[in-house]
Amino acid sequence: MEGTLDVPVKKKKSSHNRIGNISAIFVHAGAGFHSLTNEHNHLEACDRSVSILSDQVFLGTKTRMAMRILKAGGTAVDAVEAAIKVLEDKEITNAGHGSNLAIDGVVECDAMIIDHLGRSGACGATAQIKNPINLARIILNASKRPLSLRRVPPNLLVGQGATDFAWEHGIPVVPHEVLISRSSMERYIRWREDLKRVQRDRLKSDSFIFNQTGERAYLVDQESLKSKQEKFHMCANLNDNWVEDQPECLNISSSPSPTHGNCSKETYTTSCKLHLLRSRLKSKSSNYGSPTLACQGDDNDAPTLPLFDDSHDSKEINIPSKDSIIGSGQVCQNQYLDKLQTSSFDGVSSPSLRTSDTTVRFCQPYARNHTNTMDSKESIEDPEDHITDTVGAIAIDMYGRIAAGSSSGGIGMKHRGRVGPAALVGIGSAVIPIDKDDEDQVCVAAVTSGTGEHMTTTMASQKCADRLYHNTRRAKGGLDTEATEEEALESFVLADFMEHPGVRGSNSVGALGVMAVKKTPYGFFLHFAHNTDSFALASMHSNEKDSKCVMSRLGAHGNLVMGGRKIRTF
Repeated sequence: MEGTLDVPVKKKKSSHNRIGNISAIFVHAGAGFHSLTNEHNHLEACDRSVSILSDQVFLGTKTRMAMRILKAGGTAVDAVEAAIKVLEDKEITNAGHGSNLAIDGVVECDAMIIDHLGRSGACGATAQIKNPINLARIILNASKRPLSLRRVPPNLLVGQGATDFAWEHGIPVVPHEVLISRSSMERYIRWREDLKRVQRDRLKSDSFIFNQTGERAYLVDQESLKSKQEKFHMCANLNDNWVEDQPECLNISSSPSPTHGNCSKETYTTSCKLHLLRSRLKSKSSNYGSPTLACQGDDNDAPTLPLFDDSHDSKEINIPSKDSIIGSGQVCQNQYLDKLQTSSFDGVSSPSLRTSDTTVRFCQPYARNHTNTMDSKESIEDPEDHITDTVGAIAIDMYGRIAAGSSSGGIGMKHRGRVGPAALVGIGSAVIPIDKDDEDQVCVAAVTSGTGEHMTTTMASQKCADRLYHNTRRAKGGLDTEATEEEALESFVLADFMEHPGVRGSNSVGALGVMAVKKTPYGFFLHFAHNTDSFALASMHSNEKDSKCVMSRLGAHGNLVMGGRKIRTF
């Protein structure tokens, strides 16, 4: 119209730079087998670790939740630490309080946290620390401060050194029994009995093999002796020196040597050696021939049991008594253990404490054996969980910075000092930072859970993050080819992990669960995959009122489950 001014219309900006206005948190409670009986408890733990709601009903006191921290302007590292701390405090997870016990009845935990620049702090095989993720955060902060005389500050501490570092920096060092829950102690007692049963079976088998070998050796010796004696008869007859009623073994030093000493001396020496050999065989057979004798008596009378591997080399491990588990002066804990021991060994035990006749499964993460699967419904309704490894978290704060972390109590009945993947950068957790020349400011974080030794062999979390960052998959001949994120993740599990020579040639199960987040200009993309029976996850962004939780389960005939979620940021 005439007389009007053309006012330019301001278009609403939909810039990708608004990513910083959205924050998000992603957690998982470990890969393995989650029974239907405890599924709600696992999902509740995930929900509470990311939820913004008050948790007075959950823990009785207010605890900093991850999303509450993010909405208040906290960093991604703060959110990861808070989320994992909640999971560590829940005894249903294998992290912090209630973790699996080592072979001598002590809880040793691993934890790690990584910031948006890829800097990390970690602790491994750390005992007497209630929340190892807090110690990992302290180590991360300390690694950023320079030391005098150009010393390099550590970013990974293990064993007693990690515990001492925690004490020096104000983290409480608690007695060993504080980290032991009732359920973890019940598992330990049951696994200890299973271990003793397996050792007794192996001892019987090895004793039987030894006796059979001894009998065969005795028969061979008799044949050899008969042949030697025939030769000796010939030599003696030729020299007219044969004496009737010759004893089996003569004293060579006191007996005169026949004229042709070479033949007779060999016979005497061989006969003596055979006599000594049979004596040793009989004495050893008497020691090992009655394995039931070694099994009699109280369990505490024989804390050390022999182990025999496939090559029958003798080894020993210590099976501790309750007094070695609990320090002196802990009267209440001793009474608590007495109650457990009475209920489990007096014949009035609960079903959960009864030693089964099935294969012991404490030595590796639970993964379904596809060649001999049990009924799917029966497996899911099993009241006992088999979650033996890492819990993890990934967070993105309102400034667009990403962080990741993991925590674990390790596998049950492990060796003292064993450092698991949760403490190792690029194995339990990995972060690929933003490249300074990347206009899209893409970054990726990944956390894994499963068979820790196989994850170490394959550098699991780093390889997964690389695949998603570069959108590549493994092709024939070991070459990399372009792929979508879904194809890259599938190839990582099936090709990079399961088909790795170190995993294929191992006797252990190749169990793996992975959760990864890719931050792009278009949003946050959550990807997860697992070949275990189940995988518990939860996620939430700052515009949501409730978290999204899922218990992903492997189908009856499947070998891999994948899933994901997209969070729009504009």
